[in-house]
Amino acid sequence: MSVPSSSRSWYHTIDLPDGSTTPGWIDTRPVARLVPWPSSLRGGRCLDVGAFDGFWSFEMERRGAAEVVAIDVDDPEELDFAIDYKAAGPEHIREIRAERGPGFAEAKAALGSSAVRRNRSVYDLDPIEDGRFDVVVCGAILLHLRDPVLALERIREVCDGTLVLVELVDPILELFAPRYPSAAVRPYADQWWVTNSPGMEKMLSMGGWDVVQRCPRFLFPYGPSGPSRPDQSWLTGIAARRPGRRGILGRIWLARPRPK
Repeated sequence: MSVPSSSRSWYHTIDLPDGSTTPGWIDTRPVARLVPWPSSLRGGRCLDVGAFDGFWSFEMERRGAAEVVAIDVDDPEELDFAIDYKAAGPEHIREIRAERGPGFAEAKAALGSSAVRRNRSVYDLDPIEDGRFDVVVCGAILLHLRDPVLALERIREVCDGTLVLVELVDPILELFAPRYPSAAVRPYADQWWVTNSPGMEKMLSMGGWDVVQRCPRFLFPYGPSGPSRPDQSWLTGIAARRPGRRGILGRIWLARPRPK
């Protein structure tokens, strides 16, 4: 089953109380089970950066967060599109009805969630306006940003505890430059950078973070609206130690703000 408004594009696959599931493009439900959630989540104040339909917001709430704040950018014109895609990008988002916000509102109502969503860029996070958080989840957002290090700096300014970073890694760089911090320019209009594991850890360090845990690589599963036959390189399966499987290669890091 799926929610009634399936004509709108859903990014997240979210289980709803009536037994239905939103028809997401990606399915992060099994990924959430791989996260070594910090104990400060339960009863803590938590932030979901780049929330989209709100999967991570509702997941933190389900796991006992006392307060969840979600941020994302409502206006497609304000997203980090490259110069040659500044007109076509927002137009495409509206065309496929993939705006940020409506899905979050619908899922929140269905779940009876108390999560608060704010129209706010990660670049604008401020401890005076936003307060401070015990746990921050940043789920596959950095690759969409022109300046991921600046984003990490801004997140650090509002985090008193743990950053849970769920991000893509490049299988070619991961396999052929496993120890050299590296990044590649993504060949997609709404994306910028993808790194190998040392590259991501270097960006975290440059943003003022100390990595406390690196989890094994995994493949992001697709949701009901995702491609039935993924066309990713066979290298993703090898990098995830699942030969023959294709998908989006990801990794989870836990990091804490480095003292100033």
